[in-house]
This record gives sequence, structure tokens and C-alpha cells, in this order.
Amino acid sequence: MPEFMLAGPVVAIVTPFKCDSWRVDDESLIKYLQFLWEHGIKNIIVNGTTGEFSSMSMEERMHVTELCREHWPGILINNISSASHVDVLKYVTHSQQLVKEVEGEARKVEAALLLPPYYFSKVTDAGLERWLRLILEDSRMPIYLYNFPDHTGNFVSADLFKRLAHDFPLLRGIKNTFNNVPLAAEFKGCTPERQVYVGFDGAYLQGLQAGLDGNVSSGGGTVLVDTFQSIHTAFDNGDTSAAEEGQRKMDAWAECREKLGVQDLPAAKAALSAVIPGFSATVRPPLIPATRDQQQALQQFIQENST
Repeated sequence: MPEFMLAGPVVAIVTPFKCDSWRVDDESLIKYLQFLWEHGIKNIIVNGTTGEFSSMSMEERMHVTELCREHWPGILINNISSASHVDVLKYVTHSQQLVKEVEGEARKVEAALLLPPYYFSKVTDAGLERWLRLILEDSRMPIYLYNFPDHTGNFVSADLFKRLAHDFPLLRGIKNTFNNVPLAAEFKGCTPERQVYVGFDGAYLQGLQAGLDGNVSSGGGTVLVDTFQSIHTAFDNGDTSAAEEGQRKMDAWAECREKLGVQDLPAAKAALSAVIPGFSATVRPPLIPATRDQQQALQQFIQENST
């Protein structure tokens, strides 16, 4: 069996919630998946940070995985992260056993995304390695580690990643969510056969130029889909000017959010409500939704920059 490899950009999707109950809005989620597919996206991450997984129950996360697998024709990566390794193993089992028919073909969850433990911050490398090995030893599916030290309080070093990659062939890569491309490039340098993604829209082009495999987008790519993809396409085609123009548009969207004082996830949902009829901009606490004026400004930016 050939080794699993992602190809092209990846979008970490939001999870739409109903405005009156905060329950997962299945109808909006299906419309959202159709929107991404129609705009050429082939790879998505579900139940990630952008999907507000930390405010969702296990049942909700499993439901989202099942619904997305049923309605998504492309590659599906499921975030299996939890502070408890016991719960992580339950997500692993669910992901490995899930099979849905998609366009006449039996499809599974292609890969999983795994954070290091959180709440237990500043864990030693030995502690991180012990915890991660517990999961990797029990997994029978491709896994990408998710390095997000700002949120977990723990950093997976390149040396630790190299040791794990040596022992676990199904560890296919890592997503580094921090604005430091040279540091992310260290992972590629010590494990060139593994995929290394950045998780910061502002570093998309810089990461490609440094030899990394791409970007996992959330606040930008989930809305400015065509612009997000244009960076990767232009880079692959050797069109530096077009790639730089795409990066400028992504940077402008980030500047718009920052200027308005809106966090990435509420901004993404507010913007999506402008391009997907009936899409709810609701976010769960502790996030704060965009105000009406902020929503209008965000939606105006998207309408002016979507083509």
C-alpha cells in the first residue's frame, strides 16, 4: 500500500451552530462543505481549533466527523485531540471504524490530527514522548501531529518528531501553528520524507519558498478560498508575482480582522454568512460573536475581495 500523502492546500473548517440552541447546524455544515468543494478545495480538517472542538462534546465531535464523511468527497482529516489519552483512543477507534458511502464509493477517514497533551503545560520531552507513543502505538491510520504551543503550553521539538517518525511509519507529518518558518523548516530538515505544514496564513508563501508542503488555513482560507488556493497554484507554476498578490490579499484580510478587533473564528463565520445563504455566525463561549457593524464591515471586505 502506498504511503499516504496530502497534496495541495488544506482548510480547517468551522463548525456552524444554530443561533437559538448552539447545537451543530447540520444543514449549514453540508452547505459549507458544498461551497468548499465547488471552489476546488480537496482537503479539510474537521473538529480542529477552527471547528471549536474544545467546546464540543465527544458525541458532537463524532457526529460532525460522520456528517462530514458522508457529504465530503475529498480528503478528510479528523482532529482526535483531547487532554485525556483515553478519549483520544476513543476518537482513533471511531475514525478507524467509520465508513460512509460517498458518491457510490465506500470512504473512511483518511488521516487524523493530534495535539500534544494540554492543560499539563511545560511537560518534558520524555513526558510528551510517552503520551504521544501511547496514541501512535494504538493507531492504524495516518497521523499528523499538531504543534500549537500557544494553546497547549507544550512544544513538540524537531528531535522528538524525528524519533517518533523513525518508529512510526504512519506518522506522516506535522502542522506547526506558529509564525516562525525557519523553526518549522527544522522539521523538514531532519525528516525530509515527512510532510510539514504551517498553520499561519501570513507565512503561507514564505513556507512554500522554504520547501515546506503548504499551509493549513483557518481564518483566511476558509472564506477567501480562491485567493488561498491561488498562492499554492501560482507557486507551483513558478508565477512569483501571482503568488505574492495572493499573499497580499490574505494579509489584508488578517489586517481587516485585526483593525476591527474581531477574533479569527467569529470573523470567519461572519464572513461565511455573507457567501452561504442561511449560514449562522454563532460561536460558543468563551468566544464573542462579531457585532452587527463588525459583521457588515467583514462581509463588505469579502464581497470586494472574493474574485
